[in-house]
Amino acid sequence: MDRNAMNPAAPHRRLLTESRLFAMINASGDCFWELDVDRRFVYISENLARMLGYGAEELVGRSVLEVLTPEYKLEVMRLAMQRGDPKAASAGAMRHEGAFVRKDGSTTWGDTVSVPVFDDAGAHLGYFGITRDITQRKHDEQALREANAQLQAQVQRINQLHEQVREQTIRDELTGVYNRRHFVAVAERELARARRAQQPLSLVMLDVDHFKRVNDDYGHPAGDEALRVIGLLLRSTSRAEDLACRLGGEEFAVLMPGMDHPGAVARAQEWRAALASLKTRFAGVDLSLTASFGVATYPQHADTLDALMSSVDKRLYRAKEAGRNQVIGAE
Repeated sequence: MDRNAMNPAAPHRRLLTESRLFAMINASGDCFWELDVDRRFVYISENLARMLGYGAEELVGRSVLEVLTPEYKLEVMRLAMQRGDPKAASAGAMRHEGAFVRKDGSTTWGDTVSVPVFDDAGAHLGYFGITRDITQRKHDEQALREANAQLQAQVQRINQLHEQVREQTIRDELTGVYNRRHFVAVAERELARARRAQQPLSLVMLDVDHFKRVNDDYGHPAGDEALRVIGLLLRSTSRAEDLACRLGGEEFAVLMPGMDHPGAVARAQEWRAALASLKTRFAGVDLSLTASFGVATYPQHADTLDALMSSVDKRLYRAKEAGRNQVIGAE
């Protein structure tokens, strides 16, 4: 015998239970909805109607896909295909989040959990789901991403400025090569590395010939231009691992890790010839420049940085005494 027939109040209690359930869902702030097998709305809660900006009656009978953005629609269809037949025993809840299109054309975000629904005979009736409005969370996440992007841009800019400041402190402002202080610091490290690796380390020093005459005849701006030309020559023709610097005045040096003595002498000869062939035009005058070079190599000629620089300096002085515009690399 049907228990409900014996208890007329049973259907009323069931309806009361459903109404309480819907009231609880609405009170929670979540959105409850039902779809038929073709994914058309059968029922939508008040919260969902408000979330989408429609009256509930405007959505009943319409496909849920109509209120999804194109991107969200593709994602839902992809997940549905991945899940397979909703009537299969393995079919379970499906969770996803995406943007809905409101009646006024704006978008709002939802986090949805849906499950297929069956009757007592196992026939597929449609889908049941609950959607939670996560628009504010998405806005907060976007704001956080934008803030992080701005922070990263600021950090990158600070790093660039830091590198620029660092470059300014280790480079000679006039010629663009490194300054003496940076040269000494790096040369000490390179000498220690050469000692550990048992590799040669060569040093070339050059001094512009008759530089005082350039300043006296054409003025200090012309002398500055001559120094810039030499700096550019050394920067553009040195190896990546070489360290070109201005030691002071018209004196320059190039430290060459791993370079043996014959190779260093050959490079110095190339620089000497290149400088002698340059015609630097300044204020309507062609400046002819030459330089004298000294070359020494660790460990062949010295075993400390001071001894190496002293050995090179002596050879440079000999090149001056021998008539200038030449390279001295021998004792």
